[in-house]
Formats: sequence, structure tokens, C-alpha cells
Amino acid sequence: MKQTGSDTIAKVEALFKSYMKEEGLRCTQERLSVLREMYGSSTHLDADELFVRLRKKGVAISRATVYHTLDLLFRFNLVTKIDLGHKHTHYEKSWGVTNHLHIICLKCGHVSEATSCELPELMETLCVGHGYSLGSFSLQLFGECADKEACARRISNKHKEKT
Repeated sequence: MKQTGSDTIAKVEALFKSYMKEEGLRCTQERLSVLREMYGSSTHLDADELFVRLRKKGVAISRATVYHTLDLLFRFNLVTKIDLGHKHTHYEKSWGVTNHLHIICLKCGHVSEATSCELPELMETLCVGHGYSLGSFSLQLFGECADKEACARRISNKHKEKT
């Protein structure tokens, strides 16, 4: 996932503020902090990771506010919820991001992103065939790393981090 520039973050902030105003909701600094952290990140984050990152940066925010803000961002199509096989939801920015899929290793959990020229056309055909119009999509494929040595290193590093 690519890092997002400050101009994109400013545009997404303006959209978020507009959506919040339309819904009659307050756009607090804490909510904006969640949005900025998501769009400043180059990785997939879960709510707890986001909470910890923000607290380390000195943002006075509750876990409930993080979860609620992520729900709003999802509802406004500014983030996507994805299942990376870790038994909890991850989030990634979606505004201004090319549709892509995730390939996840079942052994080490490594995530790679891939794009395809054919996939959007296929998804559009599937949607139309079922009476929908395609907005965006998130697709996950599960397999095993072809590079067994790199996979083993990632598993070993995860075990070291836990101890």
C-alpha cells in the first residue's frame, strides 16, 4: 500500500467534514486524528493498532471513539474493511486508491497487494449480472509463500516479538 500525500489527506478531510455535517455529526479533532492516521499509514491497521499509535502520539482518544470513527469512515466509503485471516477486521484507506486484491500467506500471515487489468471488468460483469453497479471491491486470496525461507524468517520474527 502506498503512502498518501498531504494533498490527498486534505481532500479526504474535506470530504469527511462534509459528510459529517450532512449527517449532523460533530467532526472532532479525535475523529480527524483517526482519519489522518489511516491516510498517513502505508499498512493495513486494526482498531487496536490505530488506538495505540494515536495514544503514543499524545492523542487523548478512547477505543470507543476509534471504533466509532472507523465505522463512520467505512459508511462514508473512506476506508475498506478487510479480513486478512487474523480473526479481526483490518482497515485500509479507500478514497483515491486503485482497486486491488490481497494475497495472504496462511503460514506467516504476510500480505501482498496485487492489481489486475482484467479483474475490474470481471467484477463489473458479475455485479451487472446480479443487478448491481460496481463501486469498489476488496478481494483476499489465501495461499502459502513461494519463498519458504522468507516465510520461516517472518514466523521466527513474530515469535521473537511475542517474547
